[in-house]
Amino acid sequence: MSSSAPLSKKLKLSNEIDYLSLHPELIHKLKQAKLCSFKAILHLSHPEIQKTAKVSASDAQIVLETVSEALLANKIVSAYDILHDKNVIRNKLSSELLKNSSENCNSIYTGTITEICGESGCGKTQLCLYLSICAQIPAHAGGLNSKVVYIHTEGEFPIKRFLQMANAFKKDFPELQRLRLSDNLVLKKVFNLNQLMYVLQNGLPDLLKKVSPPRIIIIDSVAALLRCEYDSWSERTSLMVQLATEIWKLANIHQMAVLCVNQVSGSNRNQNQITKPTNLDVPSLGLLWSNILTTRIKISRKSSETNLPANRILELIFSSYHPHICNNFMITECGIQVL
Repeated sequence: MSSSAPLSKKLKLSNEIDYLSLHPELIHKLKQAKLCSFKAILHLSHPEIQKTAKVSASDAQIVLETVSEALLANKIVSAYDILHDKNVIRNKLSSELLKNSSENCNSIYTGTITEICGESGCGKTQLCLYLSICAQIPAHAGGLNSKVVYIHTEGEFPIKRFLQMANAFKKDFPELQRLRLSDNLVLKKVFNLNQLMYVLQNGLPDLLKKVSPPRIIIIDSVAALLRCEYDSWSERTSLMVQLATEIWKLANIHQMAVLCVNQVSGSNRNQNQITKPTNLDVPSLGLLWSNILTTRIKISRKSSETNLPANRILELIFSSYHPHICNNFMITECGIQVL
């Protein structure tokens, strides 16, 4: 029997410079000059980088400073140092939906990636609208006191529903009366994965350099862009790796709270018999996508035979910060009501 040839690696590993907070055009020039690692860059002087990468003197200086800062940031620290270092303390977005017997387990942290999955009509977008308003609340009230980037991929953004929820919030938080919550909402409609990648690589970096950058980004939804037809599975996997890399950078380098909406498949059941979440629904995008998540939240819908709104069930499937949580809630005119 003849031995088969080893499979060629079609997917290239990410370069070190991909994780730097540099303009995409500058990173592209460094790659063309084959300066893809910190070691290769630091072996060159300022004029050599300028000549090799064909960049300006100011850009060469920015590259050297950014690489040096990245190396210093990767030093080994103890858990005690992290606990008492104010620079690494993560802000949190509190929500009654994630509350259990422990008062500390009710937050979505910056620097994490949270997935909200569930069947069609279960309330994923409603929850995203609710959290996009919560994020604008002052920190002492459980919010992030921040702008929100909301990227939507299916249909039009429900602005009327957002304003309806926002007006209800203002009644509970008098300090929000003077604010127009819609002004702190940065909306972007994308129709395909290429547009989403362009926004993440080119649009967001400029927005994050402002004095008051957004601390949270919501992508509603990711699965809608990846469930279309591709020429091959390898092409789809390659695109998913690129998207996962950009989302990982938003959370771990820019310290944003990233919320991604995902769809589920494989549901065959009688909705009237649901009393708790089941494992019949499998989130889309597979294991590769699941590996970058910090938290997975699953929403299911319990049908009601009366005229009352249907109850929803929120279950925390896995998380690096919280124990298992299973709460009931309703979607009302004012927003989300925990039962």
